[in-house]
Amino acid sequence: MMELALSVDRDLFIFLNTWFSTPWLDVFFKTITEARNWILPAIITAAIFIVKEKKKAVTILILAIITVSLTDLISVRILKPLFSRQRPCHPEILIDGCNYLLGKKRSFSFPSAHATNMFGQAMLLTLFYPKRILYFMIFASLIGFSRIYTGVHYPGDILGGFIFGTIIAWVVYSLYFSLRRIIVKRKYLQSPLIQEVKSHTSQ
Repeated sequence: MMELALSVDRDLFIFLNTWFSTPWLDVFFKTITEARNWILPAIITAAIFIVKEKKKAVTILILAIITVSLTDLISVRILKPLFSRQRPCHPEILIDGCNYLLGKKRSFSFPSAHATNMFGQAMLLTLFYPKRILYFMIFASLIGFSRIYTGVHYPGDILGGFIFGTIIAWVVYSLYFSLRRIIVKRKYLQSPLIQEVKSHTSQ
């Protein structure tokens, strides 16, 4: 069963990596797949977000930083060594006719850290803005596809990133609101009015 799944994944990689290949798409996907190219746009977007949403934006950005720290750490330090899957661009298993736009790489493949990080962010934002799920998921999927197009990941690696990223984001979101409810409840119980009621009740 596993051999069949890996075989299908390999065939799908070949199709997606070669079928859409054009010079302008090479430039496009090589550009968007590089994380450093998103630093300035991310800073500008975050600044606009804070101006527009104020305190809520700060909360979401803090949770986003926590989420990406976890998704990156878990995918790179735990999951990749655990599964130890070689990349399609590993020099010992290169497939003839495929495009390896980012060169050869010997690091592990599953899950894609890019996909895990991006789908983690997409899921976190979706939980706060569910009506915009399409925008968030399309963007994350585009980054995920760029990893296949440039030849550094199999489709299964992207799917794994989607699964692990969304789970981690959901856990961060859930823990945040659980902690928030505990704090609100504690503040409520410690409020002067409640303390006064307790005092009268105990008399």
